[in-house]
Formats: sequence, structure tokens, C-alpha cells
Amino acid sequence: MSFRKCLDSAVEQGEINARQADELDRYYKARFEKHRGQMSDTEARKAAQAEVSAELKAEAELKYRQALLSEAKRVELAKIIQNHKGLFSGESNMLDAALSTMVHFGAKGMRSVKGRENGIISLVNRDLAEVMHHFRRTKITGVWRNQGDLPDLVRSLSGEKTDNAAMNAFSGALKETFETLRLRFNAAGGDIPQRADFDLTHTHSARKMIALDKDRNAARIKWKAKIRPLLAPESMTNPNTGAVVGEAGIDESLDYVWESIISEGWAHRTPQARKFGAGSISTRYQDARFLQFKNSDAWLAYNTEFGDHDVITTIFSQINSMARDIAAMEQFGPNPDAMIEWMKQALRAELGKSQAGISLRPLEKAAKMNMGQVVEHRIDSLWKNLRGRDTVWQAPASIAGDVRNVATSAFLGSTSVLAAATDPFIAAAARALAGLPVIKLSQNIIKEIAQDAKTGMGKLEAAKRAVIWEDYLHVMNDQARFVDQMFGHEWSKTLVDRSLTWNGLKPITAARKRLEASVWHAELGRLAMAKTDWLDMHPAMKKAFEGFGLGADDWHQMRNGVRNDGFLDPGSVLDKTGDLVLAENYAELIAGWSERSVPTGDPRIKSAITGGAKRGTFGGEAADMVTQFLGFGMSFTARQIEAVYLMSILGKTTGGKIGRGATYFTALSTGLMIGAAFYEQFKAISDGKDPVPMDTPDFWVKMFIKGGGGGLFADFVDRSENRFGQSFAEQLPGPGMSLVGDTLDITLGNIKRLFSSEDHNTGRQVSNYFGRYTPVLSSHPATRLLYRRKIIDNLQYLLDPNADKSFRAKKRRSQYWFEPGDRVPKRAPNIF
Repeated sequence: MSFRKCLDSAVEQGEINARQADELDRYYKARFEKHRGQMSDTEARKAAQAEVSAELKAEAELKYRQALLSEAKRVELAKIIQNHKGLFSGESNMLDAALSTMVHFGAKGMRSVKGRENGIISLVNRDLAEVMHHFRRTKITGVWRNQGDLPDLVRSLSGEKTDNAAMNAFSGALKETFETLRLRFNAAGGDIPQRADFDLTHTHSARKMIALDKDRNAARIKWKAKIRPLLAPESMTNPNTGAVVGEAGIDESLDYVWESIISEGWAHRTPQARKFGAGSISTRYQDARFLQFKNSDAWLAYNTEFGDHDVITTIFSQINSMARDIAAMEQFGPNPDAMIEWMKQALRAELGKSQAGISLRPLEKAAKMNMGQVVEHRIDSLWKNLRGRDTVWQAPASIAGDVRNVATSAFLGSTSVLAAATDPFIAAAARALAGLPVIKLSQNIIKEIAQDAKTGMGKLEAAKRAVIWEDYLHVMNDQARFVDQMFGHEWSKTLVDRSLTWNGLKPITAARKRLEASVWHAELGRLAMAKTDWLDMHPAMKKAFEGFGLGADDWHQMRNGVRNDGFLDPGSVLDKTGDLVLAENYAELIAGWSERSVPTGDPRIKSAITGGAKRGTFGGEAADMVTQFLGFGMSFTARQIEAVYLMSILGKTTGGKIGRGATYFTALSTGLMIGAAFYEQFKAISDGKDPVPMDTPDFWVKMFIKGGGGGLFADFVDRSENRFGQSFAEQLPGPGMSLVGDTLDITLGNIKRLFSSEDHNTGRQVSNYFGRYTPVLSSHPATRLLYRRKIIDNLQYLLDPNADKSFRAKKRRSQYWFEPGDRVPKRAPNIF
């Protein structure tokens, strides 16, 4: 029986489908043609059949291994979900368990996908610390340093000779990192074949490809003409048949690649009666390895015109993407999306039993209600938040992102002062919660920032101790404190990144995270040097360990990793114990605890608000507008409520529990109240006003509420506007929506009023608009007052015939040391 007839028979018996039979037939024919020139046809057929058989066996073995890994993870997750207790109720809380497997910040007793990802990246950063330091960002423009070395780095990565010894060393470190990640990816169920030569992945910008010509077919021809001379067809193989593409097949292959990129793969999908999802992560990265370039210069040329252009971004995006996927596979198996679906159904089944009264497991009261849809919504929305929400319309999503980014750069100029005033108290509370020294090392924050500003060595030394280097975690400027994830065009994301750097928020945040990690390293190093037993450790510290799945045996092994300088960091644990899982789990603890020490935002809170709303839709963009600044306050409040309870349960009696919780809350709130008072006075002076009198109970009540996590509403206690200069009604939809509304009002609104009898003052609107929304200048502590007095007030004089009247009204409402409308101040601020 011929090979084709065997395949047809297998289709008839239901062993394989017709598409699989066609692919195997093509693979067989390619193998046969390869061998027939070297042997007889009979021998060629046998050789081809043997290769097909070997390929089928290898594929079957891979699927069997993946099935075993998936089942093992399912059993493991089932135990976690069934045994997890709610923090506050002590009863079974399966939903919290499911969410915690994705992300948490302690007190859950397990590892999470996000935590695993942070652990992997932490140790990768340690291995690549010298590379990152060499190419670190400049302080003013934010571009990568030493870009002239990048061509040599790419050449060395490609196996080409270069006299640049430093780049040869760096390429060796990068190759080792990528090979380690490849092996780990495959161990988790993936299938990335090894290459004799190293090759960077290459990205394709469909927008740039289409822009080559208005006619889509003409654009295709032009793209093929540009990429064809850069490729090495003899090194490329058809992933379906294994045949070498060669000169004869390159044209057809490029057509297929074009169609796949432009259509996101849909041009070659066969419609089926099922929903297409993201698919198994284990098969990722194979398509990206199909195109093979002649040399490094060819790769660089294509990357410049149709890829990321930025080589450092390409390298670290690939590293971070691999880390994220490895973490997902190690937590949920080779097909995490399928495991997420299983968790949803498992929870719904258990809820159904509870609702029917046949469950033997006591669930929380909320779970006994009709919670099925809520369960699916929360799990889906958090998973999409971590993996990336779908985008329906790219253009509206990018424009909406640009609007939010411009508003952020205009409003968050003074947040560095707020962070500097309140972060030390938050960090002190987080240390107390973990049983760490509260005061020790706090004075080093200024030294840390100054040292890094001068030499950049602070980041290098921290990276060598496996502390995540934020610039390389968010290589596309895609996340910022107070803002969470950023979307939009690159110019607007860069605008936010530079704004928050220039006002000091990014340097302060990064330095604080390094400092808090150092506190862990130093204190645990001290305990390790003293051979402190688990039983003798501070109860709060043991609780912190257990919250991330670490216990007595882990600590006793970790003690052996202390460095000669007395520090105990994840890298030293790996070096001296050889236990990668333990080292990464320790790094996960530190990265997770940093959300308590230097809060940035909780994906669980964000996802609960935005849900599964897709980007580029009205609902999705509206949700992002509303949560632009609110998400941070809500996340911080949630963390502190949890912290108060965690501190209280350390008490041995009811009175002791209440006392510990109250002491924690009082200490934190008092510190934040003082920080809020400092910020309030600073803001008044930077607005040209005299400091607010502090000798009244009313002032301290307001500062207690504002500093103590009152969030949105605390900003409006006895005030008409919040810290960003917005009214209550304006803050609810978010600053981005306010920018849109004010822009429409100043344009279309004034056109409408021009043809009506309605009173309007366009000049005042225009000056106020630029005074509020000018990026950086309108809110940066060093520029806001001078920009207002020298530019905006003069602009109002030019455009507003009633400018004097407006300025006099402002003077009556507040005491100014630099009065509105004046070019120079008449006196100094009345501080006393």
C-alpha cells in the first residue's frame, strides 16, 4: 500500500483529519525528493517513510509529555483551590485561590504566575547586569547609551567575528541567557529547536509594511523586493514539510509570510465550529524563527525599516516575553488558557453543588449566591489583564491612549513630592508587617538616589543582587507609577516616561524599591550569619515567608547562601545552594512585598473595574479613562486593609489582636497625615499661595483623611477641586476624559456659542486650557508657578478683556505671595 493510501485509510478510520493527512503527504514527498537523487526510488521511499515515522513518533511523545504536565498541574491546582481559606473569613474561598494563582502580594501561601515571572526576570537581570549598565538610559532624553556598540553586539550574537571584546563578552552572556530560557521553556512543555547559530527574533510592523503603497498588492511586491536580498533561503525550512525553501520556494514563502502578518494569521485558517483562542503557549516562537537573514547587517537593516528599530528593546522584550510564558507554563501547564478554562468550570461546578445544597465544603456566604458569572468574569478579566487585553480597533485605542498620556504628563508633575513625603511611612509600615528593621537604612535613600544620579552604580549593584531593573522590565515605557499600564503611540508613552523622570517620581520609585530590597538582603543576611533558627525568627517575618509558600526548610537552606559581605540575596542563594526554585521564590517574595513598600498598582483591582472590556471599544476605553488615577488609590487602600488584618492576627488574645491592628493603623495614618500636610503646604507655595494655617482641628482632620487613604473623596474635603486641579464631577470620568471634554468645549462649544446669545469668554477658556493641560510645564514643581505667572497670566491678559477682574477674584479667595497677574512676587511666602 502506498504512503498516500495509508494516510487516506487513517482518515477514514478517524485517526487523523484530512488536513493533517495532506501535511504528512507533503512532508513525505519533500523527504522522498531529498533522498531520490542519492539512492534508488525504493530506498528513497523507505528513508522518507522512516523519517515521517520518526517525526510522528517525536510529535506523539511531545503531546504525551505535554498531557502529563497538564494533568500534573491540574491536580496541583485542584489541591490549592480546594484547600485555600479566605484571609478574613477563614472559610473556603475558591475564587480568591484562583485569582491568587495568577497574582498576589503575600498572605496566600502559594506562588503565582506574576511572582514566578518576577523571579525569573530578577535572576536574568543579575546575569545581564553589566550588559544593562553599559546600555542604560540617559537621564535627560531616556535613550540607550553606547548605541554605537549595538551593531557589534548583533554581529557577535550572529556568530560573526568582531574586535569589540566587550560586545563579545556581552553576546556570550546573552546567548547563555537565551539558551537557558529555551531549555526551561521546553522543560515546561514547549518545543523550541536548538540552532547552531544564535538568532534574534524579528518583529514585523504590519503598519509599516502596508504603508509602502496604497495598493495592498503593490505594497506586498515592494516589501518582498526589500526583504528578499536580505534573506538566506538555503537556511530556511518549511515548518510543515521540513523541506529547504531555497531559491525556488522563497517567493511563495514570502507571500505566505506577508499574508500571515497582515491578517494576523487568519488568511490561512480554516473556519471551524469552535472559538479560536490564543492556543498553546508551548508552540509559540516557532514561526518567528522561519525567516533567516544572511548576516547581522541584513537583520539590522530589516529591523530598522520594518521592526522595532531599537535593538535593546528587541532583546529585552524577547527575554521578558520568554519569562512571562515560562512562568505561565510552569504554573498552569503547556496550555495555560485551557487550564484557566478548567479553573472556571471547576469553580462553577463547586458553586453549583453549594447552591444545590450538596457540597461538603463550607464556602463563604457570597459564594452560596448566584456567583457563577462573577467567577468567570473575575478570572477572565485578571488573566487578560496579565496577558494583554484584546484590541478591537487599533486607531481609537492608540488615540485614547495618547489622550490619557498627555493628561498624565500634565497632571502628575508634583507626584514626586507626594511620594517623597509619604513613601517613607508606607515603607516603614511594610517593614513592620514583615518583621524587618523599621528605621535602619532609611537614611540611605538620599545617598542611593545621589549615587545613582552620578554614576548609575546603584542600579548596577542592585541588579547584581537580583533586583529587577525597571528600565528593562518596561522597555517600551509601557507602565508608570500612579498610571498602571500605558497604551498609545510611542511618542506619548515617551512623553509620560520623561515627564515622570524629570519630576523625580521614577528615580524616587526605583531607588526606594532598591532600598527596600536591600533591607531584606541585609536583615536576612544578619540572621543567616547568626545561624538564626526558624523558630527564633520574628513571627511577622515567618508569616511573610509563608505568604509566598516558603517555610522552615526553605529558610534553613537559604541561610547557606549568605555572601561574604553579609548580604543574603536571591543570586547568592542560587550560587551557594544551586536551588533555582528557592532563589526565584525568594526573589518573588521581595518583588511582591515591594507593592506594600512602594505601591504602584494591583492588577486584581484594575481588572475588577475594567473587566474583559476590549481596547479600542467605547466601553474599554471609558473604563481605562475612569481608572487612570483611581486604580492606584484603590489598590493602596486594599493593601492596607489587608495589612491591618495581617498585623492583628499576630496577637494572641482578642485584645492583643485589636491592639496590634490599631497600633499599625494609627502609626501608618499618623505618618501619612504628616506627609499629606507637607505636600499640602508645598503645593500651596508652588501655586504662589501662603501656606495653609495648621493650628486648626479642621486642617488636621482633612490631612488625616487625605493621607490615610481616603482616596478620591479625601481630595474634596472642604475644597472645590482635587490635587490635580479638577472638580469632583471632572475627576469621576478621569483626567483623560476631562481633556477630551475641555478640548471639545473650547472648539465646538465656542463655535456653537458664537452663533447663539449665550455668554462666553473664549480668551479665559483658552488660557485656562493651556494652564491646565500643557505637558510637564503646567505641573512640574520647578516650572508650574513661573509658567502660570509668566505665560498663562500674560496669555489671559491678551485674550480675556476681564482678566483684571478674574485675578482680583482669585486674590480675594486666597492669600498669595506671588499674586495672579503679577510678573514678579511682591514678597516671600508667609511661612510663620
